[in-house]
Amino acid sequence: MKRVTTLICLLAFAGTAVAQFSLGFNQVEIPTYVNVSGGELWTENMNLLRIGSKFSPEFRVEGYIGYMKETYELDPQPAAPVEYEGSAMAFGAGGYYVIEAPANTSFSFGARFLYGTTNMEAGTDEMETTAWSLDPLMRIDFAIPGAERLAFFTEFGFRYASATSTYTDAGVQDPTDYKWSGFQTYAPENVLAGAYYSF
Repeated sequence: MKRVTTLICLLAFAGTAVAQFSLGFNQVEIPTYVNVSGGELWTENMNLLRIGSKFSPEFRVEGYIGYMKETYELDPQPAAPVEYEGSAMAFGAGGYYVIEAPANTSFSFGARFLYGTTNMEAGTDEMETTAWSLDPLMRIDFAIPGAERLAFFTEFGFRYASATSTYTDAGVQDPTDYKWSGFQTYAPENVLAGAYYSF
């Protein structure tokens, strides 16, 4: 955790040293766990803190970090209801090259790398997942005329993800690993993927 905090602080410091430091959020689909058959990757949407800066008018870099915690029960309920408690953390970085920038809008290509961990408990059973993803993306940023410092963006493209879920069942001596890796298409759940304010 200290290394992650240090990385984010360094990104923030680097952003203040160059033009157009920005702060905002990015809603991203995070790999959370592999089901017991090993044939399907489950994901959750997480709002990541986004710290960005422009090193030139054509190139921007961004850093991301996020955390979430959830508690839920299965629906429909089994005979003996089980409450699931889980938490997830993700961080990473991305870079984008602007290919066209008409008034108040920019079109860019780039990529984002994310690494995340998920922990879940259900009664005496535990599950831990480590995952990473690489997303080649096309992105569209746009600002409201007269309020150009506030920008919104959407993104879409492809993703290569790899995840390993380790299940520890009560009464079982050795944990069981389930792995998944492969390509997916990528798009935000909502039309907008995030927003940021440039200083």
